[in-house]
Amino acid sequence: MELSVEQYQAYLKENEPEQREVTGKFELDAAGFQQLATALITSLQTLLDEGRIGFSSYEITTEPAATFSLEMSPVNLPMVDAKKVNQFFTDEAAPVTLKIYLVTRSEFINVSKLHIDFLANSDAEISAAQLAEMLAAKWALIEETFKNPPAPKPVAATTEMAKKVAAKKKTTKKTTTRKKTTTKKAATTKKAATTKKATTKKTTTKKTTAKKATTTKAAKKPTTTAAKKSATSDKPKTTRKRATTKKTTKTEK
Repeated sequence: MELSVEQYQAYLKENEPEQREVTGKFELDAAGFQQLATALITSLQTLLDEGRIGFSSYEITTEPAATFSLEMSPVNLPMVDAKKVNQFFTDEAAPVTLKIYLVTRSEFINVSKLHIDFLANSDAEISAAQLAEMLAAKWALIEETFKNPPAPKPVAATTEMAKKVAAKKKTTKKTTTRKKTTTKKAATTKKAATTKKATTKKTTTKKTTAKKATTTKAAKKPTTTAAKKSATSDKPKTTRKRATTKKTTKTEK
């Protein structure tokens, strides 16, 4: 099947991918995986013949649980990540051949809980024998991890690291608080100093006023003197008459 990346993404944006679920019970051995591979390929081929975009799948529900699916995609990404496909192509309008990938999902397959393997091009014959081998290999890995899980990280080391991180955070928080307190104290001191300064200035102003009042009083002093002068002027003036001695001139006859 051929279609452009644009068409592939547009279809999956508007429609859910077609799903063909394989039912039945298969033994998890070489013969059982051969039967499962054939069933998965048959279901997927039906979709390809109908021109539908989708996948076939089989779920193992017993422990360790796992799901195997054959999915159509232009690149090695599961169909749920179809919106990222265009990141791998420069020409999104150019037609490309869809590929078939075996997608394995299980808690015990790896850390990401997903593994994807290329199986074949969608326009080529898909080998049931090859798929059976892939299924057997993946199941062996899942069983091994389930029976022998990886050793967990040492709890003591993790706890010690957590304590160090917590102590570091506490120190940083304490330093910050101290800095804030100092700033507040400085601001209060500054405010107090300003208030004190303002008070001093007010006292000085009061002194100046007192001085001014004294000056005014002094200025009024001449008025008192003038009043005294005026009072003196009002007293009755005593005029002294000089005694005039009249000289008598005798005239001889």
